[in-house]
Amino acid sequence: MNILHFLPLLLMSVLVIVSPLQEGGTTHPAQMIIRLLILTWLGIMLAAGIREGRLAIPVLTMRYAVLAFVGLALVATLSSPYPHPSRQWLIMIAGYATLFYLIVSLVNRWEHIRILTLVIVLMGVGEAGWAILQGLAWNVVRPAGTFFNPNFLAGYLTVTWTILVSVAVYGYRQVSAFSRPWMSPVLWWLGLATALGTLFFAVLLTQSRGGMIVCLVGTGFVLTTRYGWKLAGSCVAAVVLLGLFVPTPIRDRVLTEHQQNPVSYARWQMWQGAVAQMVDHPMGIGLGLYQYTYPLYAFPVDGEIARFGKVAQTPHNDYLQMGVEMGPAAILVFGIGLVLLTRELRQVLQSRLRRWQRSLIVGTGGGVMALLTHAALDSSLRESALAILLVLCSAMIVSAARLTRRGADAVYVIPIHSRWAWGIGAACLVLVAGVEVTRLGVAWMKFDAASRRAIAGDTDAAIEGLRAAVSLDPGKALYHHGLGSVYARTFEGSRDKQAFQLAYAEFKQAIELNPLDSRLLGLLAQLYLSAAGGSPSPASLDDQQKVWLRAAVQVYERAIQLSPFSAMYRYEQARLYWMLGERSDAERRGKEAENLEPNFLPTRALLARLWIEAGQVDQARGQVREILARQARYKGRSMSGLDQAFMNVDVGPLLAAVGETAVAG
Repeated sequence: MNILHFLPLLLMSVLVIVSPLQEGGTTHPAQMIIRLLILTWLGIMLAAGIREGRLAIPVLTMRYAVLAFVGLALVATLSSPYPHPSRQWLIMIAGYATLFYLIVSLVNRWEHIRILTLVIVLMGVGEAGWAILQGLAWNVVRPAGTFFNPNFLAGYLTVTWTILVSVAVYGYRQVSAFSRPWMSPVLWWLGLATALGTLFFAVLLTQSRGGMIVCLVGTGFVLTTRYGWKLAGSCVAAVVLLGLFVPTPIRDRVLTEHQQNPVSYARWQMWQGAVAQMVDHPMGIGLGLYQYTYPLYAFPVDGEIARFGKVAQTPHNDYLQMGVEMGPAAILVFGIGLVLLTRELRQVLQSRLRRWQRSLIVGTGGGVMALLTHAALDSSLRESALAILLVLCSAMIVSAARLTRRGADAVYVIPIHSRWAWGIGAACLVLVAGVEVTRLGVAWMKFDAASRRAIAGDTDAAIEGLRAAVSLDPGKALYHHGLGSVYARTFEGSRDKQAFQLAYAEFKQAIELNPLDSRLLGLLAQLYLSAAGGSPSPASLDDQQKVWLRAAVQVYERAIQLSPFSAMYRYEQARLYWMLGERSDAERRGKEAENLEPNFLPTRALLARLWIEAGQVDQARGQVREILARQARYKGRSMSGLDQAFMNVDVGPLLAAVGETAVAG
């Protein structure tokens, strides 16, 4: 193997190993590393082609589907109301497309496929061992390995599981996958059984329902390909029956999850909301913007203290999310690409292959089917490690199809007449892209460090770090949000007008960058309220305080339009009306908040105060009784911070006020 083949193979192996290590590749530093590795590989391939005087690009059957998908992502980015996250996702999608072509260009012999699948297996077994250590040694209830979500770990492990199951069902012959001349069949089978047991036990420990489903899908594909659908169906049915009757962590979670976490079974409502968004926005809302438009399509979750309390970052279905963000055409294009990939897989399996070659392709195909099934049950492909694994397995299938056609596939050759011109152009392309990727990653690290300093109370260092993040990446609203929040806290403590102006400027900039996020409007409204002096009484208001409170009312009106199911915004607006002495408007907004969130007790307390002031004692007394009843109902229940904000109301003053008013009446 020459150096030009060794370096790309090494880079691909490093990419598979590194991508899951920081919360499954979802952190900003992990994204920076992943993108720089792909750019490095691209630079090596360009340098090799320029040296040879020709760039050879494989002509793939799915090239138009890949190009169309990237094109739709570009359109969704250009039309995005908040361009920054859209550009980030466009870079990611373009990076995956580039990686796909780089892998197909690299894999030109079966030995490459063997090496890459071995890297996948080693990484999967390593993740499984780490998860088992977390569960048994550290008593983690649902171990997640190096991922931030145990469900995604289960999906990741399934790819290794299907590869090893395929290797097992095709058995050990004279030459087998992952075998070595010194390895006896007994040692080979012992190692294989140990690895499979480790993987299966790790998946059980994650308690992932989706993980078990995709594990069955991958296993069913392997068994169907090897033995036919009848035997495969019987085996899958037997496993399902065992899962229903044999106590396991997954079975226990399925039985109790609906009681402990009602939102866990709300996927159908999420999917309905996603379909509604596609109907309303057939051209897409913009890449990466689902979390900002979801509040317009939120649904109540019965059984929760805060019925509309959770904002879904994704619809828990990658296909629906791409339809929401890029338009329904994206689902069609992606589906066409999958059909073409399935044809390539079928062609490989119909070819004459050695046993170890077939075992690897069947296992890789099962891994692809498992990942695609998981994407329909959760937004798993938002996890970079899983997306890279899908790209790698798909590219190996395409490469295997090209190998079985024995070089009959077309290659588009770009002749290079001026090596200097091409070399300078390629170097500039890679360097500019690398600097841009590094800039974004460093900006996040500055922001992250500054946020920790702000929490620790080191305001000056926090402001300096946040300013550095803003200067490096001025288009990200989050950085302006963070800097504005620090200035706002400074203003609350010092009443310094300059701090107010700085906070106001940062919040306004964040809102202009991201006009979809109602939380930014809420921060601006709170800044106005702070400028008015907290919670002044109507009789003590001066003209300037009225101006600030009116401004806050208007900002909350905009926030309600973006998040119509938020009781908090309506409650805050009701308080502002109350401070301004506009009791009818305060009561109207308070009742709206009460109807949205019956357990939001601050609203009930506010309505009780309004009725006490109006002399409506019976209504106030009934509201106080309702507060006490709901506090008693949820007493002893484990509560999140949001739940506590809903429940924590001091009813003592209200009881006293109701009693005094009743006696006087």
